[in-house]
Amino acid sequence: MSAVSVVVSTCNQPEMLEKVLWGFNCQTYMDFELIIAEDGSDTQTKELINKIKTRVSFPISHIWEENDGFQKSKILTKAILSSNADYIIITEGDCIPRENFIQVHYLNKEPATFISGVSYLLPLNISKALSLKDIEEQNCFKIKWLEEKGIKKSFKNARTDSRGFVSKVRNILTPTKYGWNRYNSSGWKKDILKIIGFDTGIPFEAEDREFRERLHNYGIKFKQLRYSAVCVHLDRKSVSKSPEVLNKNAVNKKFLVIQQKMIGDVLASTIICRTLKHLHPECTIHYVANENTLAVLNNNPHIDHIIIFKQEFSENKRALYSFLKSIRAQSYDVVIDAYGKLESNLISIFARSQRKIAHHRWYTSWIYTDTVIESQIADNKNSLANKIRLQLLNPIASEFDDYSISPKLYLSEEEIALAKHKVGELKSTSDQKLIMISILGSSALKTYPAEYMSKVVDITCSNTDGIILFNYLPNQRDEARAIYDKCNEVSKSMINFDFYANSLREFILILSQCDALIGNEGGAANMAKALGVPTFCLFSPFIVKEAWHDSSSASNTAIHLNDYHPELFINMDKKKIKKEIQSLYEYFKPILFEEQLLLFLNKYCNNRALIDNSLNERY
Repeated sequence: MSAVSVVVSTCNQPEMLEKVLWGFNCQTYMDFELIIAEDGSDTQTKELINKIKTRVSFPISHIWEENDGFQKSKILTKAILSSNADYIIITEGDCIPRENFIQVHYLNKEPATFISGVSYLLPLNISKALSLKDIEEQNCFKIKWLEEKGIKKSFKNARTDSRGFVSKVRNILTPTKYGWNRYNSSGWKKDILKIIGFDTGIPFEAEDREFRERLHNYGIKFKQLRYSAVCVHLDRKSVSKSPEVLNKNAVNKKFLVIQQKMIGDVLASTIICRTLKHLHPECTIHYVANENTLAVLNNNPHIDHIIIFKQEFSENKRALYSFLKSIRAQSYDVVIDAYGKLESNLISIFARSQRKIAHHRWYTSWIYTDTVIESQIADNKNSLANKIRLQLLNPIASEFDDYSISPKLYLSEEEIALAKHKVGELKSTSDQKLIMISILGSSALKTYPAEYMSKVVDITCSNTDGIILFNYLPNQRDEARAIYDKCNEVSKSMINFDFYANSLREFILILSQCDALIGNEGGAANMAKALGVPTFCLFSPFIVKEAWHDSSSASNTAIHLNDYHPELFINMDKKKIKKEIQSLYEYFKPILFEEQLLLFLNKYCNNRALIDNSLNERY
């Protein structure tokens, strides 16, 4: 009888499983049996076992269940029941154990306690190229070797080769909470059997949370050995995409998406929720946002619950702590931090979740289980702002690479009727055009100069007989008035200066009835795009146009000084551009883009155009 039973779950991935088996053949502690729990549909795994069992130094047994949707929980329970040892280690067929993997688990066992280790995800290129020699020499656990192969330098890399006293200290200091990890956990067989094994009615990652909670309710303790019990997780792109499996995998799956920045950022990040609902139709999504941005989330069918981050949380530590405790009371499968600042870092720390994803920052990477390098290259499918948000899904949806989805605002029938009535009172005739002018940016750095903006307004008014509305905040009224005063008399007669929305949601309703938005790029422009309203945006020299402009959409025109005077931006970084913003704006005169503006006005502000929203309807 062996001291330890190792249960390895797998499903039609013999190439990876072979590497895992060689990893177990390198163990420093060899008194174990290995049980392969296969939810499969072919004979490749059986053939591999027959080939390799005479070449390794441990006994292998094979428990098989026919692939019928998701059967992992069922096959795991059968494998555990068949085991001969009192102590069980559970892992997966794409996780290669470090040479002291079994030794660490076995020597640290305690009564009524489960141990959780770490699985370090290797990129696809290293996963495929990993050889038997690399496994035997333990190269895949050496930081220097990994970095030579292209792994970015990160504090997280220390998890692969920490040992001895250093690993013990790091185990104590890690902020990751104790829990069940299906890639790397161990415990007593009798404790598993007391709670009747794994719930065979719960598929995919949901069984992790459910199993952990049952153990906790039974009084089982958890021990975290994140820097001692180590395996590397091989990346693969072979996840089934059948509707049946996707639907099963989504049961009880719960996501927390965090975005507390400006209106445009909150709106842009909704595409994360929209894509998650596309991939997992039955999942639950909670969204954390600041209270002044909630209007862009109303009626969104892809968000199940909005968690409001109030202003007082930023001003009162006690209120903040109370809020964080409310987050802690929830239990999420995955946390996606699209904000990446101190407040969202704290939310991520307090959130109970085994997967926490954010963009890579060297100083906060220790908080998250997965970090994603922000792409610096836009493509012709979407803006860079949308692309980098959707890339946050890569750790949990490795095959997903469609970044063509864009944000969308959702209005109820009652809201649309109200908006039409309110706007109808302004018009002399029903077909009169309504044009919103975004005359001010969110800051001086992002605001087109007043004397130039007044010229843009004059050009617009000279080439349409529509009604002009100014978009500005109440505290910007004096600045808006200064631009109005610079306009010619014809323009002033067409501008309804005092027509003002009383709330952000009311502004969205009015904007939905506009034929076009012209002016400074920013939150208003992003909302217009999300409503399908054509836009003509003037980008600040400080902003990278590709970050927020989708070049594939013909109804949205983007104007940037760099398009006309690229020589001005040679050897100019953001810091220098910010310092010289006023001198750069002096080159950015309306004469540069007047021809493009006239074409835009002729197309959208004189004759009704049919806007193609087919892209937004894809998901």
